[in-house]
Amino acid sequence: MIRFWLFAAVPAAAGLQWAGGPPVAVFALSLVGIFALVGVMGQATERLAAKLGPTLGGLLNATLNNLPELIIGGVALANGFPAVVKASLTGAILANLLLGLGVALVAGGLRHGEQRFDSGRLRISSSMLMICAFCFIVPAVFSLGTPEGTRDLSLEMSVVLVLIYLINVAAAVRTGGPATGLVAEETFVDEHPNEPAWRSVVVLIVTAAGLGFITEIMSHALEPTAERLGLSHTFSGLVLLGGAGSLGEVLAGTHFARKGRSSLLLAATVGSTIQMVLLVAPLLVLIGQIVGQPMDLAFTSFEVVAIVLAVMITRELIQDGKANWFEGVLLVAVYAILAIGFYHLPE
Repeated sequence: MIRFWLFAAVPAAAGLQWAGGPPVAVFALSLVGIFALVGVMGQATERLAAKLGPTLGGLLNATLNNLPELIIGGVALANGFPAVVKASLTGAILANLLLGLGVALVAGGLRHGEQRFDSGRLRISSSMLMICAFCFIVPAVFSLGTPEGTRDLSLEMSVVLVLIYLINVAAAVRTGGPATGLVAEETFVDEHPNEPAWRSVVVLIVTAAGLGFITEIMSHALEPTAERLGLSHTFSGLVLLGGAGSLGEVLAGTHFARKGRSSLLLAATVGSTIQMVLLVAPLLVLIGQIVGQPMDLAFTSFEVVAIVLAVMITRELIQDGKANWFEGVLLVAVYAILAIGFYHLPE
């Protein structure tokens, strides 16, 4: 019944926008609709991944878990909000590393006492996280001296990042996955063995189309809503859009933590963040060139600092191969502190 009412927010938002209703109400209903669609998309992805085997299923899950961020970012970019798209990417990264991992550690820690991670996979993930932070530092520093050349730099970097991702995928297929940092050692459990795979594919296609539709509505309501509530575009993109797009990872991470499946927990949070930098961000730069809304990877100073801090704090807390519920509380607290900082950041 609850899910039915959540889905009812999609036509309600469309009808309210068509009737010229308050932008704040349209925006709020759109967020509820995104919440419902992303949740169902995550469930369908897990079911399909369970039927394809550990390697292909893990790669599929890692790729499709970031589909909401790509759809939300692409629609917002097409509507002329490149700064909001950057903020939503920053928000998604912070939500995965701090909020998603933090909530999962709290949920898993309260049930199992402690989450333990494979040391080999942890080293690979930690190294790739540092590379991801490096990808944001270089354009930011470059823009201080040559702002007009940042766009070309970002386009060239995007090509390199996509190539790294493709090489990583090829290595995952060849070696079986875990050594690349993209695929977890554990496999997904097929809780619906009699359900045909095509049904999950249809659900993914329908929810992806619905997500694009509701995101288009939300994009039109974003600017008047931000003005009405006194929110900056950066804060709206970071907390609202970024949080909405990362909902699937937060829910998946919590689910795996409660089941005691630490490898899948790491893949749903840290692994998803790595893929977001290697694939989603460069794809949005390339999409911007296609739709005539150029976007670069030169994020604001506060965004870069927030991402680097999130990476460093996450590595520090999990580098010993184990984490408890209180460390999860600390990660959530850091997310709240950064969100408050972005709230008070001038436009």
